Amino acid sequence: MRRSIATMLATLAAVVATAQENGNAPANDSKKTEAPFYRQYLVPGNPLDDQIVDQEKRVEASPDDPNLRTDFGNLLAMRRFPEQAAEQYEIAAKLDKKNFIALYNLGLLRETQGKYGDAMSAYKKSISRKPGFPASHFHLGLLYERQNDLDAAVEQYAKALRIDPSMRDPRRNPLVVQTDLMYQASLVNYPRDLAGNSMKTDAVFVEETKFRKTPVDRALSTQEVAAEEEPEAAPREIGPGNAAGAAGAQGATAPPPARRNPRASTFPQPPPEGVGPGTGTQRPTSTGRPPRATRPAPQVAPTPAPPPPEEQPEAAPEPAPEPTPEQPSDAEPS
Repeated sequence: MRRSIATMLATLAAVVATAQENGNAPANDSKKTEAPFYRQYLVPGNPLDDQIVDQEKRVEASPDDPNLRTDFGNLLAMRRFPEQAAEQYEIAAKLDKKNFIALYNLGLLRETQGKYGDAMSAYKKSISRKPGFPASHFHLGLLYERQNDLDAAVEQYAKALRIDPSMRDPRRNPLVVQTDLMYQASLVNYPRDLAGNSMKTDAVFVEETKFRKTPVDRALSTQEVAAEEEPEAAPREIGPGNAAGAAGAQGATAPPPARRNPRASTFPQPPPEGVGPGTGTQRPTSTGRPPRATRPAPQVAPTPAPPPPEEQPEAAPEPAPEPTPEQPSDAEPS
Protein backbone atom coordinates (compact mmCIF):
# COMPACT_ATOMS: atom_id res chain seq x y z
CA MET A 1 0.00 0.00 0.00
CA ARG A 2 2.78 2.33 0.92
CA ARG A 3 4.53 1.54 -2.33
CA SER A 4 1.41 2.32 -4.35
CA ILE A 5 1.03 5.74 -2.64
CA ALA A 6 4.69 6.55 -3.19
CA THR A 7 4.33 5.54 -6.83
CA MET A 8 1.29 7.78 -7.28
CA LEU A 9 3.07 10.76 -5.72
CA ALA A 10 6.09 10.24 -7.93
CA THR A 11 3.89 9.99 -11.01
CA LEU A 12 2.04 13.21 -10.03
CA ALA A 13 5.31 15.05 -9.48
CA ALA A 14 6.55 13.94 -12.90
CA VAL A 15 3.34 15.18 -14.54
CA VAL A 16 3.61 18.58 -12.85
CA ALA A 17 7.24 18.92 -13.87
CA THR A 18 6.42 18.03 -17.46
CA ALA A 19 3.57 20.59 -17.53
CA GLN A 20 5.84 23.36 -16.20
CA GLU A 21 8.43 22.58 -18.84
CA ASN A 22 5.81 22.78 -21.58
CA GLY A 23 4.41 26.07 -20.20
CA ASN A 24 0.96 24.63 -19.39
CA ALA A 25 1.23 25.01 -15.64
CA PRO A 26 -0.61 27.92 -13.96
CA ALA A 27 1.56 30.88 -12.98
CA ASN A 28 2.62 31.16 -9.39
CA ASP A 29 1.58 34.86 -9.19
CA SER A 30 -2.09 34.74 -10.07
CA LYS A 31 -2.65 38.43 -9.23
CA LYS A 32 -0.70 39.61 -12.24
CA THR A 33 -2.86 37.72 -14.69
CA GLU A 34 -6.05 38.43 -12.81
CA ALA A 35 -8.31 41.05 -14.43
CA PRO A 36 -8.91 44.23 -12.37
CA PHE A 37 -12.00 44.25 -10.21
CA TYR A 38 -13.54 47.28 -11.89
CA ARG A 39 -13.17 46.02 -15.44
CA GLN A 40 -16.19 43.73 -15.26
CA TYR A 41 -18.42 46.71 -14.48
CA LEU A 42 -17.31 48.90 -17.35
CA VAL A 43 -19.88 49.47 -20.06
CA PRO A 44 -18.59 49.93 -23.62
CA GLY A 45 -19.82 53.18 -25.09
CA ASN A 46 -20.04 54.97 -21.73
CA PRO A 47 -17.83 58.10 -21.97
CA LEU A 48 -16.37 57.72 -18.48
CA ASP A 49 -15.80 53.98 -18.88
CA ASP A 50 -14.09 54.54 -22.23
CA GLN A 51 -11.80 57.09 -20.58
CA ILE A 52 -10.91 54.56 -17.90
CA VAL A 53 -10.02 51.95 -20.53
CA ASP A 54 -7.86 54.44 -22.46
CA GLN A 55 -6.11 55.64 -19.30
CA GLU A 56 -5.49 52.08 -18.22
CA LYS A 57 -3.66 51.45 -21.49
CA ARG A 58 -1.52 54.57 -20.95
CA VAL A 59 -0.61 53.42 -17.45
CA GLU A 60 0.34 49.96 -18.74
CA ALA A 61 2.57 51.59 -21.37
CA SER A 62 4.25 53.91 -18.79
CA PRO A 63 3.78 52.33 -15.35
CA ASP A 64 6.34 54.62 -13.68
CA ASP A 65 4.61 57.89 -14.65
CA PRO A 66 3.09 59.40 -11.46
CA ASN A 67 0.95 61.89 -13.38
CA LEU A 68 -0.76 59.12 -15.34
CA ARG A 69 -1.38 57.26 -12.09
CA THR A 70 -2.90 60.34 -10.45
CA ASP A 71 -5.27 61.02 -13.32
CA PHE A 72 -6.18 57.33 -13.47
CA GLY A 73 -7.09 57.48 -9.78
CA ASN A 74 -9.36 60.46 -10.44
CA LEU A 75 -11.27 58.54 -13.11
CA LEU A 76 -11.69 55.50 -10.87
CA ALA A 77 -12.90 57.71 -8.01
CA MET A 78 -15.48 59.32 -10.30
CA ARG A 79 -16.67 55.81 -11.28
CA ARG A 80 -17.06 54.96 -7.57
CA PHE A 81 -14.15 52.55 -7.26
CA PRO A 82 -12.56 54.16 -4.16
CA GLU A 83 -10.11 51.41 -3.20
CA GLN A 84 -8.71 51.08 -6.70
CA ALA A 85 -8.43 54.87 -6.91
CA ALA A 86 -6.62 55.04 -3.56
CA GLU A 87 -4.19 52.40 -4.80
CA GLN A 88 -3.30 54.56 -7.81
CA TYR A 89 -2.84 57.65 -5.61
CA GLU A 90 -0.49 55.81 -3.27
CA ILE A 91 1.57 54.43 -6.16
CA ALA A 92 1.87 57.93 -7.66
CA ALA A 93 3.01 59.37 -4.30
CA LYS A 94 5.70 56.68 -4.03
CA LEU A 95 6.94 57.23 -7.58
CA ASP A 96 7.36 61.00 -7.11
CA LYS A 97 8.39 62.31 -3.70
CA LYS A 98 7.31 65.83 -4.70
CA ASN A 99 3.85 64.86 -5.88
CA PHE A 100 1.47 66.52 -3.42
CA ILE A 101 -1.64 66.40 -5.62
CA ALA A 102 -1.95 62.61 -5.36
CA LEU A 103 -1.91 62.84 -1.56
CA TYR A 104 -4.38 65.73 -1.58
CA ASN A 105 -6.78 63.76 -3.79
CA LEU A 106 -6.31 60.76 -1.51
CA GLY A 107 -7.34 62.94 1.42
CA LEU A 108 -10.48 64.06 -0.42
CA LEU A 109 -11.32 60.44 -1.19
CA ARG A 110 -10.93 59.31 2.43
CA GLU A 111 -12.85 62.34 3.66
CA THR A 112 -15.85 61.48 1.46
CA GLN A 113 -15.69 57.92 2.82
CA GLY A 114 -15.81 59.22 6.40
CA LYS A 115 -12.32 57.93 7.17
CA TYR A 116 -11.17 61.15 8.80
CA GLY A 117 -8.00 59.73 10.33
CA ASP A 118 -6.70 58.54 6.96
CA ALA A 119 -7.79 61.80 5.35
CA MET A 120 -5.91 63.92 7.91
CA SER A 121 -2.81 61.79 7.44
CA ALA A 122 -2.98 62.31 3.67
CA TYR A 123 -3.48 66.09 4.05
CA LYS A 124 -0.53 66.39 6.42
CA LYS A 125 1.71 64.53 3.98
CA SER A 126 0.53 66.81 1.19
CA ILE A 127 1.35 69.89 3.31
CA SER A 128 4.80 68.53 4.13
CA ARG A 129 5.50 68.30 0.40
CA LYS A 130 3.85 71.63 -0.51
CA PRO A 131 3.33 73.97 2.47
CA GLY A 132 2.04 76.72 0.20
CA PHE A 133 -1.01 74.82 -1.07
CA PRO A 134 -3.99 76.49 0.65
CA ALA A 135 -6.60 73.80 -0.07
CA SER A 136 -4.75 71.21 2.01
CA HIS A 137 -4.65 73.59 4.98
CA PHE A 138 -8.34 74.40 4.64
CA HIS A 139 -9.51 70.76 4.45
CA LEU A 140 -7.28 69.84 7.37
CA GLY A 141 -8.89 72.69 9.33
CA LEU A 142 -12.36 71.35 8.50
CA LEU A 143 -11.46 67.93 9.88
CA TYR A 144 -9.98 69.47 13.05
CA GLU A 145 -13.18 71.45 13.52
CA ARG A 146 -15.31 68.30 13.13
CA GLN A 147 -13.23 66.69 15.86
CA ASN A 148 -13.79 69.79 18.04
CA ASP A 149 -10.09 70.67 18.01
CA LEU A 150 -10.84 74.36 17.47
CA ASP A 151 -7.36 75.78 18.10
CA ALA A 152 -5.79 73.50 15.53
CA ALA A 153 -8.62 74.28 13.10
CA VAL A 154 -8.15 78.05 13.46
CA GLU A 155 -4.42 77.65 12.90
CA GLN A 156 -4.98 75.82 9.60
CA TYR A 157 -7.64 78.29 8.47
CA ALA A 158 -5.31 81.19 9.23
CA LYS A 159 -2.53 79.62 7.17
CA ALA A 160 -4.91 79.07 4.26
CA LEU A 161 -6.03 82.72 4.39
CA ARG A 162 -2.47 84.00 4.57
CA ILE A 163 -1.63 82.08 1.41
CA ASP A 164 -4.84 82.95 -0.43
CA PRO A 165 -7.15 85.59 1.15
CA SER A 166 -9.88 84.74 -1.37
CA MET A 167 -10.46 81.43 0.45
CA ARG A 168 -13.01 83.26 2.65
CA ASP A 169 -15.14 84.08 -0.41
CA PRO A 170 -17.93 81.48 -1.00
CA ARG A 171 -17.72 82.10 -4.73
CA ARG A 172 -14.11 81.00 -4.61
CA ASN A 173 -14.47 78.39 -1.87
CA PRO A 174 -18.01 76.99 -1.43
CA LEU A 175 -16.88 74.92 1.57
CA VAL A 176 -16.31 78.03 3.67
CA VAL A 177 -19.99 78.03 4.65
CA GLN A 178 -19.36 74.81 6.63
CA THR A 179 -17.17 76.53 9.23
CA ASP A 180 -17.95 79.01 12.00
CA LEU A 181 -14.30 79.82 12.75
CA MET A 182 -13.39 81.98 9.80
CA TYR A 183 -13.69 85.21 11.78
CA GLN A 184 -11.29 83.83 14.41
CA ALA A 185 -8.79 82.98 11.70
CA SER A 186 -9.09 86.56 10.41
CA LEU A 187 -8.40 87.86 13.94
CA VAL A 188 -5.29 85.68 14.13
CA ASN A 189 -4.01 87.22 10.90
CA TYR A 190 -5.06 90.78 11.80
CA PRO A 191 -1.76 91.87 13.47
CA ARG A 192 0.21 90.51 10.54
CA ASP A 193 -2.08 92.24 8.02
CA LEU A 194 -1.92 95.50 9.99
CA ALA A 195 1.88 95.40 10.08
CA GLY A 196 1.99 94.78 6.35
CA ASN A 197 -0.32 97.72 5.65
CA SER A 198 1.69 100.06 7.88
CA MET A 199 4.91 99.16 6.05
CA LYS A 200 3.23 99.98 2.72
CA THR A 201 5.00 97.17 0.98
CA ASP A 202 3.97 95.49 -2.24
CA ALA A 203 5.51 92.14 -1.29
CA VAL A 204 3.05 89.24 -1.10
CA PHE A 205 3.34 85.59 -0.14
CA VAL A 206 5.12 83.64 -2.82
CA GLU A 207 2.24 81.15 -3.22
CA GLU A 208 -0.62 83.68 -3.09
CA THR A 209 -1.44 83.78 -6.79
CA LYS A 210 -0.14 80.36 -7.84
CA PHE A 211 -3.19 78.28 -6.84
CA ARG A 212 -5.85 80.98 -6.82
CA LYS A 213 -7.89 79.41 -9.65
CA THR A 214 -7.75 75.79 -8.51
CA PRO A 215 -11.09 74.44 -7.18
CA VAL A 216 -11.39 73.42 -3.54
CA ASP A 217 -14.37 71.07 -3.60
CA ARG A 218 -13.13 68.35 -5.98
CA ALA A 219 -10.08 66.33 -6.96
CA LEU A 220 -7.43 68.04 -9.09
CA SER A 221 -5.79 66.78 -12.25
CA THR A 222 -2.11 67.12 -12.96
CA GLN A 223 -2.83 69.41 -15.92
CA GLU A 224 -4.60 71.94 -13.68
CA VAL A 225 -1.71 72.13 -11.24
CA ALA A 226 0.91 72.16 -14.00
CA ALA A 227 -0.85 75.15 -15.62
CA GLU A 228 -0.78 77.01 -12.30
CA GLU A 229 2.90 76.26 -11.67
CA GLU A 230 4.19 77.28 -15.11
CA PRO A 231 6.83 80.03 -14.76
CA GLU A 232 5.90 83.39 -16.17
CA ALA A 233 7.53 84.34 -19.42
CA ALA A 234 10.26 86.98 -19.16
CA PRO A 235 9.18 90.38 -20.50
CA ARG A 236 10.44 91.09 -23.97
CA GLU A 237 12.79 94.06 -24.30
CA ILE A 238 11.56 96.65 -26.76
CA GLY A 239 14.02 99.28 -27.94
CA PRO A 240 13.31 102.81 -29.11
CA GLY A 241 11.43 103.33 -32.32
CA ASN A 242 14.42 104.17 -34.51
CA ALA A 243 17.15 102.46 -36.45
CA ALA A 244 19.31 102.04 -33.36
CA GLY A 245 16.44 100.43 -31.50
CA ALA A 246 15.77 98.03 -34.36
CA ALA A 247 19.42 97.04 -34.47
CA GLY A 248 19.40 96.51 -30.72
CA ALA A 249 16.37 94.24 -31.00
CA GLN A 250 18.29 92.08 -33.49
CA GLY A 251 21.27 91.75 -31.21
CA ALA A 252 23.43 94.60 -32.49
CA THR A 253 24.70 97.24 -30.11
CA ALA A 254 24.43 100.82 -31.29
CA PRO A 255 27.31 103.14 -30.30
CA PRO A 256 26.40 105.86 -27.82
CA PRO A 257 25.89 109.34 -29.30
CA ALA A 258 28.83 111.73 -29.12
CA ARG A 259 28.61 114.27 -26.35
CA ARG A 260 29.25 117.88 -27.09
CA ASN A 261 31.11 120.22 -24.81
CA PRO A 262 28.84 123.20 -24.34
CA ARG A 263 31.63 125.44 -23.11
CA ALA A 264 33.76 124.80 -26.17
CA SER A 265 30.91 125.75 -28.48
CA THR A 266 29.79 128.74 -26.43
CA PHE A 267 33.19 130.18 -25.56
CA PRO A 268 35.65 129.53 -28.42
CA GLN A 269 39.29 129.85 -27.46
CA PRO A 270 41.54 132.24 -29.44
CA PRO A 271 44.06 130.60 -31.79
CA PRO A 272 47.60 130.21 -30.49
CA GLU A 273 50.29 132.68 -31.38
CA GLY A 274 51.61 132.23 -34.92
CA VAL A 275 48.47 130.55 -36.16
CA GLY A 276 45.81 132.43 -38.03
CA PRO A 277 44.78 133.89 -41.36
CA GLY A 278 47.56 136.49 -41.45
CA THR A 279 50.42 134.05 -40.79
CA GLY A 280 49.76 131.59 -43.59
CA THR A 281 49.10 128.80 -41.08
CA GLN A 282 45.63 127.57 -40.42
CA ARG A 283 44.63 126.07 -37.17
CA PRO A 284 43.64 122.40 -37.55
CA THR A 285 39.94 121.93 -37.33
CA SER A 286 37.72 118.90 -36.95
CA THR A 287 36.75 116.89 -40.00
CA GLY A 288 33.12 117.62 -39.43
CA ARG A 289 33.48 121.43 -39.80
CA PRO A 290 35.40 123.20 -42.62
CA PRO A 291 37.97 125.94 -41.83
CA ARG A 292 36.75 129.48 -41.50
CA ALA A 293 38.65 130.60 -44.64
CA THR A 294 36.87 128.03 -46.82
CA ARG A 295 33.55 128.24 -45.07
CA PRO A 296 30.90 129.76 -47.33
CA ALA A 297 29.65 133.12 -46.27
CA PRO A 298 26.18 133.09 -44.86
CA GLN A 299 23.58 134.24 -47.27
CA VAL A 300 22.06 137.51 -46.30
CA ALA A 301 18.64 138.34 -47.45
CA PRO A 302 18.63 141.43 -49.71
CA THR A 303 17.32 144.58 -48.18
CA PRO A 304 14.03 145.48 -49.78
CA ALA A 305 14.08 148.77 -51.75
CA PRO A 306 12.08 151.61 -50.26
CA PRO A 307 8.76 152.23 -51.93
CA PRO A 308 8.75 154.98 -54.63
CA PRO A 309 7.58 158.37 -53.42
CA GLU A 310 4.14 159.37 -54.34
CA GLU A 311 3.96 161.67 -57.45
CA GLN A 312 3.11 165.27 -56.62
CA PRO A 313 0.93 167.16 -59.06
CA GLU A 314 2.89 169.81 -61.03
CA ALA A 315 2.35 173.37 -59.84
CA ALA A 316 0.64 175.67 -62.30
CA PRO A 317 3.04 178.34 -63.76
CA GLU A 318 2.62 181.77 -62.32
CA PRO A 319 1.04 184.28 -64.78
CA ALA A 320 3.42 186.88 -66.24
CA PRO A 321 2.92 190.34 -64.85
CA GLU A 322 1.01 192.59 -67.15
CA PRO A 323 3.06 195.41 -68.63
CA THR A 324 2.30 198.82 -67.11
CA PRO A 325 1.55 201.65 -69.53
CA GLU A 326 4.10 204.38 -69.63
CA GLN A 327 3.14 207.50 -67.80
CA PRO A 328 3.33 210.76 -69.73
CA SER A 329 6.03 213.05 -68.57
CA ASP A 330 5.05 216.51 -67.35
CA ALA A 331 8.08 218.19 -68.74
CA GLU A 332 7.90 219.14 -72.26
CA PRO A 333 10.80 218.61 -74.37
CA SER A 334 12.72 221.65 -75.20
